[in-house]
Amino acid sequence: MKLPEPLFAIINPIMRLLLHSPVHALWSDGLMLITFRGRNSGRTFTTPVRYIESDGVVRCFTAAENQWWRNLRGGADVVLRIRGQDRPYRATVLDNDPIQIRKWLEYYLGLFPQDAVYHDIRLNKDKTLVREDLERAAHNAIVVEAVAVNTSERET
Repeated sequence: MKLPEPLFAIINPIMRLLLHSPVHALWSDGLMLITFRGRNSGRTFTTPVRYIESDGVVRCFTAAENQWWRNLRGGADVVLRIRGQDRPYRATVLDNDPIQIRKWLEYYLGLFPQDAVYHDIRLNKDKTLVREDLERAAHNAIVVEAVAVNTSERET
């Protein structure tokens, strides 16, 4: 079931609090906080997002019509709060590579099929993704990829 967009104005602040609390472990295996600066405003924003990790890269997904990811175009320093720990990362946006986007979207939705609805992907009776929907979504989804920054290198 897809939650109505206005509910996220209530849910997101609650999730920010919970992911900073001692009970974060109840959600931390699938949700993280990404903190970044607005390109124009310079303000700091923190948003909760579902994530996956693979080969040292943290990936999260959003729809192209959402605005927040645009602050990361061209690469940006971010802080990810994963499993109760804040760490610096360098984030990049994958927004124009449907082959890679489809690959990661399929992997991600294999782990979290309940999120398929947010990418307008239907599920077959056996819970697999409807192929045509996945192909279409690969042209509308955004993948944010983040790699940990070695803090000792940053200080030199």
